[in-house]
Amino acid sequence: MSEALDPMTAAARPGSAVAAELDDERILGTYGSGDGGPLVVCIAGIHGNEPSGVVALERVISRLRGRRPAFRGRLLAVAGNLPALRAERRFIDRDLNRGWNVRRVSEVLERPAMIEDFEQAELLRVLVPAIRAAPGEVVLLDLHTTSSTSPPFVTLSDTLETREFAAQLGLPLVLGIEEEIDALVDYLSGFGAVAVGIEAGRHDDPVSIGVHEAALWLALSAAGCLAEQPDLVDLDACRRRLAEARGDLPGLFEVIYRRAIGPVDAFRMRPGFANFTPVRAGDLVAHDVLGAVPVPMRGRLFLPLYQSQGDDGYFIVRPVRPVWLGISRVLRRLGVPKLLPLLPGVRRATRREDTLIVSRRIARWLVNEVFHLLGYRRVRETAHHVVFRGRGPLLRD
Repeated sequence: MSEALDPMTAAARPGSAVAAELDDERILGTYGSGDGGPLVVCIAGIHGNEPSGVVALERVISRLRGRRPAFRGRLLAVAGNLPALRAERRFIDRDLNRGWNVRRVSEVLERPAMIEDFEQAELLRVLVPAIRAAPGEVVLLDLHTTSSTSPPFVTLSDTLETREFAAQLGLPLVLGIEEEIDALVDYLSGFGAVAVGIEAGRHDDPVSIGVHEAALWLALSAAGCLAEQPDLVDLDACRRRLAEARGDLPGLFEVIYRRAIGPVDAFRMRPGFANFTPVRAGDLVAHDVLGAVPVPMRGRLFLPLYQSQGDDGYFIVRPVRPVWLGISRVLRRLGVPKLLPLLPGVRRATRREDTLIVSRRIARWLVNEVFHLLGYRRVRETAHHVVFRGRGPLLRD
């Protein structure tokens, strides 16, 4: 279907118009009374060069206000990095989708120094009280786009509840990126929120807006906010839209490698790589100050950096057979994770019952795989130990 014929993608190219029209208000809009349903929090533009989600949220809220359908719960739409959105830059001083951990958040609230510190503090003052005051379930949707050509996909903090919700969007799931970056989605999942990131496509592709909009309608339906209402939105058309954008991409991946970069590296991706491009060990994908950059292992190139700002050159992901999700679900529900401290080389941290310390000397094989299967994420690694923490509500108090 051409852009002109598709009402979900017939929009101006995201960019300067969004930055020019965005006012000083953090809240993009709200809808619903909050009675009888979940709080759905949508965040767009946490990276200022990713305005697609802002446009999609404005469309969804405008349609809700115009049609006034029955709505269970409440929708809260929030703009992420206002100065960066106005400047059409990923960030001003630092990446706002990093540093979402308890230690860094405490520092930001006590001693903000950079522009993104103040933005992070303001987001916390908006989001945390709303989440804590919610009478029922909380769903968080963090809307993003990529610097390379990409099919849409979903990132998530890997709890069973979040998996079940994300599966209803019909997009590929990418697990494990929260171990590499301290992102907003994973931090807020610690308050008990079902939290997913929705990556819609390339930054400057108008199709990304339509993908975000379709995903938002499906997410509101999956959350139980909207019953089937054909006069409001055609949910089957939304599903077809996402299926078309996804193509034949497998449904499940895990992150196995991150190429971290810094300003002195002079890192540059070679042109022409799309997201999820298959690569082999030794393939040359970039150049830096030392010369050619080969990938260290076989997999699929993930989030190759084609923008001037960022500290992730690229990631490598590999497909995972969906049967492992079923095995993981059964083991978690049977309470097998509680038995992990009984294994040789595994002990519980002194001050945190949700944290396990694994000796590298004793536990040598498939450590990450086993702990991921049972619902733990790697939070720290040394030459002697690996520290894992259980996913789920950790921060309510």
